[in-house]
Amino acid sequence: MSELTVEPSVRVLDTDDSDTRFQEALSELFDGDGTVYLISGYFTYQGYLTIREDIVSFLERSRENELVAIVSPASDQFSARIAHDLWKLDEHDQVHLYKKSRGLHAKLYFRDGPNPRCIIGSANITQVAFRYNIELNIDMTRESTDHPDLKPFLDWVRELEERSRPLRRRDVFAPVQVGGSFVNWSNKARLLPKRDVAIRVIPVLLLVFLFSVFVNIL
Repeated sequence: MSELTVEPSVRVLDTDDSDTRFQEALSELFDGDGTVYLISGYFTYQGYLTIREDIVSFLERSRENELVAIVSPASDQFSARIAHDLWKLDEHDQVHLYKKSRGLHAKLYFRDGPNPRCIIGSANITQVAFRYNIELNIDMTRESTDHPDLKPFLDWVRELEERSRPLRRRDVFAPVQVGGSFVNWSNKARLLPKRDVAIRVIPVLLLVFLFSVFVNIL
């Protein structure tokens, strides 16, 4: 196991102005050993590629190291290419992928083990979050997961893991993912006044119709 020693600290992470950017801190999460939890409402393939080598090094360094990712399998929230690549990398049962289909919007990144670390805030694992959005995150390192600053977050993520279901290959089949997006947006629409839904949906439907007519003419 790694003997990495880090002084307890709290850092503010953002996109441009802080000493450490969110993307760099997320990569650093894999410098230690233990279990890394990734909870990201949106998890894109380009975002994944940014930390892929860090994940590979983490898994290869010790067979006791594990990666737990909880994602929404909807097509607009999670790339199936990530799942297929991680399954291919997982030669020693170190990668555990779970799905939480109903409105997953949380962003929490946690490593237990020596010098546990927690990143929580607004940023998803996407290139937009890494390079464009104005994001705000807190990065905390403590001497133990029993520390009151970290324990509630670890308890929360473990409870979420228990309530989630393993991600299966059929969950990332394209038509299933598109259906998941439709269900998510339909459920969200039910919470809005019908007038607001109409204002948002009708222009989109009109554009889709005009585009299909234009394509047929060509």
